[in-house]
Amino acid sequence: MADIYFTSDTHSYIYPTDYVSSGKKDMGYMVLASSFSDGAIIADGGDVLQGSPLVRYEIANGIRPFTAASAFNAAGLSIYTPGNHDFNYGYDVLSSFLSGLDADIIAANLIDERGELGVKPYVLKIASDGTRLLFSAVITDYVNIWESRENLAGIRIADSVEAARLALEEGRMLDPDFTILIYHGGFGQEAGPVKENRGDELAALGYDVLLTAHQHTVIEPHMIGNTLVMQAGAKAMHAAHVMLRKGFPMKAGIIDADSSLPLKPAFDSIPDDVEKEVLASLQNRIGTVDGVLLDSSKLESALNGSSLADYFNDVQLAFSGADVSAASLFNEPSSLGPDVTLGGLLSAYPFSNTLLKLRINGRILRLAMEQSASYFDIAGGQPVISRRFTDPKAEHYNYDFYRGISYTYDISKDIGSRVVRLRLGKTDLLENPDFCFTIVLNSYRATGTGGYGIYREGEVIERYSQDVQDLLIESFSHPVSIPDKTDFSIIW
Repeated sequence: MADIYFTSDTHSYIYPTDYVSSGKKDMGYMVLASSFSDGAIIADGGDVLQGSPLVRYEIANGIRPFTAASAFNAAGLSIYTPGNHDFNYGYDVLSSFLSGLDADIIAANLIDERGELGVKPYVLKIASDGTRLLFSAVITDYVNIWESRENLAGIRIADSVEAARLALEEGRMLDPDFTILIYHGGFGQEAGPVKENRGDELAALGYDVLLTAHQHTVIEPHMIGNTLVMQAGAKAMHAAHVMLRKGFPMKAGIIDADSSLPLKPAFDSIPDDVEKEVLASLQNRIGTVDGVLLDSSKLESALNGSSLADYFNDVQLAFSGADVSAASLFNEPSSLGPDVTLGGLLSAYPFSNTLLKLRINGRILRLAMEQSASYFDIAGGQPVISRRFTDPKAEHYNYDFYRGISYTYDISKDIGSRVVRLRLGKTDLLENPDFCFTIVLNSYRATGTGGYGIYREGEVIERYSQDVQDLLIESFSHPVSIPDKTDFSIIW
């Protein structure tokens, strides 16, 4: 029996901590990998170089090797496929991470123009029982949309489906018993020439197993046609386990991290000095608020506004000088103040983002806001969060809060006609859809993710390299006041 364990989207959560609450959590790569059976083939589907305070600290301070690389090597990682966030800091940081891995780097649609990453389109692995396993991998095509030209210098991301098809065709000449495709992407019904999640297309190519990633959701093993499909969540809380034996049915399941289990001795060699420095730094008081910046609950904040979202938007406006700002909150409710620590701030704004300033008009903004207004449905006469934003994964971060405008949603109306009031100063943007102004928003939203493709019609005025987390930290160099509430309402 050939054992395969697959993780993805660990975001450098290596230790059993969420960096927010005290006590050990059932998460962290060292905890999870300690349950992997000896002799197994271990693979990871990317997104390590962004997301946790640990990797943020390592990148900011130039610490090498990355703790994640040390943990992967200690676990016996055999295969690594980069994820979209692994490109966030450019070629050199990606290269320094990959060069620290003992694993094969596979990504059939990653074109390495500098030739320093050691990337292969596929690799044949022989399991302990002699089973021949062909592994290939591809990365979401949307890297080309998200990432700046500077970060992709020396790298091209080709069409994922075509690259996977060619890799399967060539790899079959190695006479594998099973074929496995790793995809840093997931599933979705998306329009447009470039699609973020193409799992359904990839499942139709004829691989025996498709291991997906990127969407931070757990997808229990199931068949799409003749292909076994799985996804293992994020932050090293779960892993996919696939068992293959020629002539027998495939077996698979999801395993959970259990922090009560002892760590494998191989992890004893990983120094925890950096982790201790990170945990200590998170306790540092960085400033104060004259109250509490609230995100009380997802529905309450979306319906009635959030002073935390207003604060994010005010920081973006002050930095960029734009007329309007759009910002989102994240999946887990979080509040700040009156005393603010670095850990508290990074919990409230957990991901690295940069900003763009666009010139758009009232028509573009209204259509974008219609996507936000689709966050709601009505059940029993009361507003509820639409399943469009919760299934197959929670995407509360795709509901945007706006600043610099006055607006009203009527969520009793059909989707696409819910924005019933929209003013920028004295200008009624519903009556003057061609009126132009500037908006600041994070780079992912500006590229159209989350259903906001209309923003791609805007003119890019400026791209900023500063990390939003750093801008927020800087804002606490003086006491922060609770912002005045945005003039908006929701009726039904």
